[in-house]
Amino acid sequence: MVRMLILSLTGACNFACKYCYAHEHPPELMDAATGIAAVEMAAADGQAFILQFTGGEPLLNFPVMQEIIRHVRENGLPAILQLQTNASLLTREMAAVLKAGQVGIGISLDGRPDVNDRQRCLPDGQGTCRQILQGAGQLAAQGMAAGITCVVTNENVKNLAGIVEMAYYLGNVRRIGFDLLRSQGKGGAVTPPSSAAVWQGVKEALETAERMAKQTGISLLFSQVERVDTLSRKQMPGFGHCHAMNGEAAFVDAQGNLYACASLAGNPDFCLGHVTTGLDKARQKKVASLIQEGMSFCRHCPSFSLCGGACFARWYGAGCGNQGYAAECALKQVAIEWYLAHQGKGQSGHESCVTACRC
Repeated sequence: MVRMLILSLTGACNFACKYCYAHEHPPELMDAATGIAAVEMAAADGQAFILQFTGGEPLLNFPVMQEIIRHVRENGLPAILQLQTNASLLTREMAAVLKAGQVGIGISLDGRPDVNDRQRCLPDGQGTCRQILQGAGQLAAQGMAAGITCVVTNENVKNLAGIVEMAYYLGNVRRIGFDLLRSQGKGGAVTPPSSAAVWQGVKEALETAERMAKQTGISLLFSQVERVDTLSRKQMPGFGHCHAMNGEAAFVDAQGNLYACASLAGNPDFCLGHVTTGLDKARQKKVASLIQEGMSFCRHCPSFSLCGGACFARWYGAGCGNQGYAAECALKQVAIEWYLAHQGKGQSGHESCVTACRC
């Protein structure tokens, strides 16, 4: 079973972010036949699954994305479509296609302009916030909601409240997710945040969202708090960090190779086959066992039932041994404490909308 299918439409990107974990992914463009074969593979059992377009920058291969969207909709496949993008290439026409295809949008943005532009750069070193905001504006013009994914490094961890301010500034953002630095690709050359700084930065972001919700009547959702809520209702028993933890995810590179996770692409130890031959069930089971055994120490943590375990790829890349990645433990713990303090209410202390796009 594949519950999360990630299509890397290209490893190429028009940005040159300082921490990019996908920096070494193949720069080729995926063709439509490869993408459709992967989608049919995931849909074979008739169960709903998430289909996420990613890269590199997936909009560099928009014609293939459009063809895959059309294939999914015309054939009634049970796919929940998502796009993770830097948004800089979005046009009015693209936004209209995405809206018609019911594609949930996640925008990569790391804070207010001065903060974002220190780590999300163009190849010439210039900042990217202006281009990102222009693309986000195309979505707003179509009446489309979006989410923000913020990569947290030592560079921006003390300014995470700024991403909340940017969400309210944009007006059409409904969800924020914090993605801690990964050491794969260029990430190994970037300083990771400390656990204490993550705790404080995320807490300030949540407090800022709570304050602004009271002022505006509009609440934001936070992915980390949503996960706690899901686990509290036993909807994701055991390792609930992501589908890869349970062997239910497949990342497809532009050449059609299948891996357990985007951050582990290119590593033969985590290869699951190829779209032309399908998932290797034995490999899928072996890799899932490897991941769960590697993170077995999580099961002994008193917070495991509301945490779901840490990110294997992040822990694996950081070489933490038989203990958790401290910064991620802090991120999970502050989300748990916030959820428990606001149980029965929306994440910011008010009833919150649960119909926004998932990203």
